[in-house]
Amino acid sequence: MVYLDIKNSMQQAEAILKKEFGPDWRNIIQELGTEDLRHRAGKQLTSFVAYLDRGEGGSSQWRGNCSSRLVEDVIKYVMDCNRYCGQKTDDFKLLDPMSGSGSSKAAADRIGISSIMYDLNPEPAVGKGGWNALRDDVEDDADLILLHPPYHDIIPYSGSMWGAAPHPDDLSHCKSYREFIEKLNYVIKKLYLALRRNGRLAILVGDIRRNGQFYSIQHDIMTVGALEAFVVKGQYNCKSDSRIYRKPFIPIVTEYLLLFKKEGELIVSFSRRVSGSFNMMMKDNNAVTWNHLVRNVMESMGGTAKADDLYTALAGHPKAQGQKHYRDRIRAVIQEHPDTYQQIDRGVYALKYAA
Repeated sequence: MVYLDIKNSMQQAEAILKKEFGPDWRNIIQELGTEDLRHRAGKQLTSFVAYLDRGEGGSSQWRGNCSSRLVEDVIKYVMDCNRYCGQKTDDFKLLDPMSGSGSSKAAADRIGISSIMYDLNPEPAVGKGGWNALRDDVEDDADLILLHPPYHDIIPYSGSMWGAAPHPDDLSHCKSYREFIEKLNYVIKKLYLALRRNGRLAILVGDIRRNGQFYSIQHDIMTVGALEAFVVKGQYNCKSDSRIYRKPFIPIVTEYLLLFKKEGELIVSFSRRVSGSFNMMMKDNNAVTWNHLVRNVMESMGGTAKADDLYTALAGHPKAQGQKHYRDRIRAVIQEHPDTYQQIDRGVYALKYAA
């Protein structure tokens, strides 16, 4: 009943808002709904941003286009930081190495600062064309470098958005996600080294899902210098919003801006994700308990196992080595966790959640 009351109230409110504000009513409500998150402590830029109006400059037809309003807010923040530290800003410079349709230049022009645009596209909307992030040097320096790379192969650029054929060094045509991350990390290092003293590298990336596999670019790229801020950006009007999916998943509705500050001149601090695995059956670990072992072995056996099979499977484990009564320990685990294990026959046990 409560749910129906709320639903009816929402329908009534929707009808009123449509009548009062016309077809733009939803955008108005979304702006109001996020107002308190987007503006705090008198600041224009917070750790959450959302731009229903993408701002002037660039092209809304350019897929993956970055909002010039975001670029403008980041520029203003970095300039404020420079002023606070006593640095002059009359020669402040922005560099965008993947300028796309030119949103960054539009933002820089509105603020009145110098900007340099590069792009792999030989005939870009603005700036220097044919610049290869993997092969060409970053000849210019800047106070702020904004990198908005392709999100792996979600949107192919060369051969689709521009050019007659895919470019071999286009990051949107990497054959694998691992290749994409390795090449992107190389670009990040090059750009960081092009920063002026106390400069900032802003990287705008998003999570992606490909063939049911989830990839988090912001989680996998390397960090350089000092991570100064992590901004969550809401996404609106995505191409995938109108599709119907049968498989359960969590829709991706955010992007992320990572802001790195250059520290020092000659020493570059960095970190990168290291992945690995260990076999619970081959090596002991302080985090692995007898309960973990028994439960995971039973899962590997389909959720049901004879006691003798458990003894055999775990006899060679380091925890059992030199322990005469390891069989007693296995039985004790089953008895100590009645919410997890149940006896279904003489000497036969099952996981309750798998039975």
